[in-house]
Amino acid sequence: MNIIITQWALDAYLELKHAHVFSESYYQEQLRPDALVLKDYPDDPKFANGKFWSKASLNNQIIPHGFKMKWHQVGNGCVQLRLPVAIMHEAYLCQGYVKHDEKTEKRLLAKFKTHCQLIEEGRYIQCGELQ
Repeated sequence: MNIIITQWALDAYLELKHAHVFSESYYQEQLRPDALVLKDYPDDPKFANGKFWSKASLNNQIIPHGFKMKWHQVGNGCVQLRLPVAIMHEAYLCQGYVKHDEKTEKRLLAKFKTHCQLIEEGRYIQCGELQ
């Protein structure tokens, strides 16, 4: 499966990197390899791990085509990092974020739901593919 980097994903990556949420080494050794398992979706065993991968839901309703990659205890701040992924023939990386609390999670998942709709309509900017 192709892994599409959307403008939302690129902007979030740059913002999180600038805020020192994760180090370059953590990105190279953990985040990037984890994202690359999307090439083998759904066959890689990591997709069976609920602490790493789950369907995205908002107000107890599953977001169509929406999933989340999850990392715990990231960086010096020991934060929870999330990467929403839309699966529609290809994997579309969307706006990654730090899960501060449930209020933040709901707000960003509402944005992700909109991103999924825009992707379906072909109204997104592709910045590249993860290789």
